[in-house]
Amino acid sequence: MNVMKIALLGTAALVAVSVSARADSLEALKASMDSLTIGAVADAPAAAAPATVIVWDGRVRAAIGTVFDPTRAVGTQYSTDIRTNWHLGATATTQTAVGEVGVGIAIQNGNTNNAFAANGQGGDFVKPDGFAGWWKMSPTMTIKAGTLGIQKSSYSWDGVAANWFFARTGGGVFGWGSNNDPAAFGLYYADGPIGFGLQAYDSDNSFNIVAPPSSLLNNASAFGLNAKLSYKMDAIGIDLTGDYAGRAGGSAGWAIGGGIGYGAGPFSLGLAFGTGAQPLTGNIVTPGSVVAKMAMSDVARIEMGVTRDFGSTNGNDTTFGAGLYYTPVKQLTFGFEGSYESNSLGGLKGDGSYQVGLVSAFSF
Repeated sequence: MNVMKIALLGTAALVAVSVSARADSLEALKASMDSLTIGAVADAPAAAAPATVIVWDGRVRAAIGTVFDPTRAVGTQYSTDIRTNWHLGATATTQTAVGEVGVGIAIQNGNTNNAFAANGQGGDFVKPDGFAGWWKMSPTMTIKAGTLGIQKSSYSWDGVAANWFFARTGGGVFGWGSNNDPAAFGLYYADGPIGFGLQAYDSDNSFNIVAPPSSLLNNASAFGLNAKLSYKMDAIGIDLTGDYAGRAGGSAGWAIGGGIGYGAGPFSLGLAFGTGAQPLTGNIVTPGSVVAKMAMSDVARIEMGVTRDFGSTNGNDTTFGAGLYYTPVKQLTFGFEGSYESNSLGGLKGDGSYQVGLVSAFSF
């Protein structure tokens, strides 16, 4: 009996201890929970807006030179002028969720190649120097709109050489819409060595060839198409161009051509050829050009070229041009330019005309 009492008392004592320990644990857990501090849940940060990168560029060019034109009256055949022009541009690009979107805008002084008058202006002091917007919808496809200029051969004299003031031979393979940079809309493809571009442009505001009747300028509606196909390898590149310039109230113009270029080390060579009919007049013009460039050192280069018109309008019109440039840093260039024209039929400045001058450029 005593044994039974002792066993019951021991069991009761163990239960009491167990209940007491469990109560202590619950009290400790409650105290821990009471000590917790729960703050308001912070809002998730908003997605950062796409960053826009803006790049500015500007330049001032100046030159002093002499022009000889045998078609002028005796005593006025020579003229010496100081010439200058300026350019200011900005490009803004933004990487968006649908690809790169960009805008480029530039202005320049109005009279880019003639001597300034005494009042410091030469014609319109400020005019657009091109503007465009684009959307790079994929790594290979881009849409552009603006004053895009006409796609010409990249290997013609006017596509390769500097031609700042006095080596202005022009030439090469052209598109009629190149005058006045008409408003245009284009689609471009580039993948490795292959490139293609197709532009539609307003061709009724793009010609300086002749002065058309005012009836052709008022409310005229005409479009042009311009295309360029190119293939570029390591040292050799080729391109083909085509242009159709519709004209309200007059005959349309057209042009086809192409070029080939070679470059290795400090030397490069470009050849281009084309033919076309002028809008309104229908005159056939067949230009070609050859241009060579050589880097004589890290800071000096020379450019030489010749253009010739084999067409019926300015047949036998041949112009030789050259430029020597010294660029100690990319922001500064000095040079010497010149050109000579030989034309048995009478060219823009007459047979035997020439121009030479010292040139400079300051840029950022």
